[in-house]
Amino acid sequence: MAPVQATPIIAPPKPKNARSKRAADAREPVAVEKGAKTAIIVRSSTSSERVKNQLKKPHCISFSKSNAIRPFEDSASLAFWASKNDASLFLVGSHTKKRPHGLVWARCFAGEVMEMLEVGIEEVMAMSNFKGLKSSPGSVPLFHFASTSPNTSLWDSHPTYMQFKSILLDFFRGVEMDAIALKGLERVISVTIGGDREVDSASAMAGVEAAVGGGKGKEVESLFDSAGKQKGSGSDYDEDKTLPLVHFRTYSVSFLRSGVPTPLVALAPHGPHFTFSLRRSQLPSTEMWKASLKKTVKKAAGTTKKNKNIDVDEMGDKVGRVYVDSQDLSGLQARKFKGLKRAPNPTEPSGGEGTEFNEVVAKVSSGGGGEGRKRPKISAEE
Repeated sequence: MAPVQATPIIAPPKPKNARSKRAADAREPVAVEKGAKTAIIVRSSTSSERVKNQLKKPHCISFSKSNAIRPFEDSASLAFWASKNDASLFLVGSHTKKRPHGLVWARCFAGEVMEMLEVGIEEVMAMSNFKGLKSSPGSVPLFHFASTSPNTSLWDSHPTYMQFKSILLDFFRGVEMDAIALKGLERVISVTIGGDREVDSASAMAGVEAAVGGGKGKEVESLFDSAGKQKGSGSDYDEDKTLPLVHFRTYSVSFLRSGVPTPLVALAPHGPHFTFSLRRSQLPSTEMWKASLKKTVKKAAGTTKKNKNIDVDEMGDKVGRVYVDSQDLSGLQARKFKGLKRAPNPTEPSGGEGTEFNEVVAKVSSGGGGEGRKRPKISAEE
């Protein structure tokens, strides 16, 4: 059956004020996410105890009630929960007669389900079965991906294994950090692709039992080797049975003295240990996958953006240059004041009113033409 495309159930409401708009902008997808991604853990109505005990993760929202959900048949519920809780990762536990002890890993982008992968838990050993100190919750582990000689290139060539590797790194990513101290490394997770599913797993089981009992030596070292558990003859799974099993092993890191600045690293079984079988998978579309991988262009170190028309002179002062178009001020209307009226200029060329004004000034300055404007002198005798 072809997968049903997710359709939004409720359209996002339009922000009514600045506060709701900032909250909506914070939920928008960003190019680089520094914080830890939120995961939603869902139990279906038919989850088994083996699956329920493993549905734990930091930075997650765990639904307390079971839900009748089938992600591969209808993923609309996942899209609704993703937009409602601002989450991009899902882990759905299920159990049916046809697909027992199943885990569905789902990843969303922009409020829609982008891809899904179903795995089956073939065998599991809880963390409580291993002795020793446990790592602190939320610590970022170191991942080690390996494979046996017949399947050395599956992590980089097979689409299902490439998808599983990408989802695992996204789930355990935590808060993104630029660097990590050596002593801050507490866990190592080794994910190994085993050989054929029909290979005998007696050596791997002996190594696990020896590790639980506190043993050492070759038996414990055999945990690094890939070995699959034989499937029962009555099982009928709807997946490619030729795909080898995936062994998920967790180890604690301890640093020993080595006489040099670099310490000696020792690994001890930490738990939990899983053996997964890959089942159904839904790959993302090409357009959505390209949109999710879009990155911002990083600027080279030491380069600054050059501002246009801004320079620094010899004295170290910042000088700016502003270009303004020519303005027509003839039509500018301003208030008229008598004191701002322009007085006549005597040096203006002759003609019109300026000529009469010049003649009057010439008569007064020469003193001719009649009595003039001087007052007569009066003697003291009078």
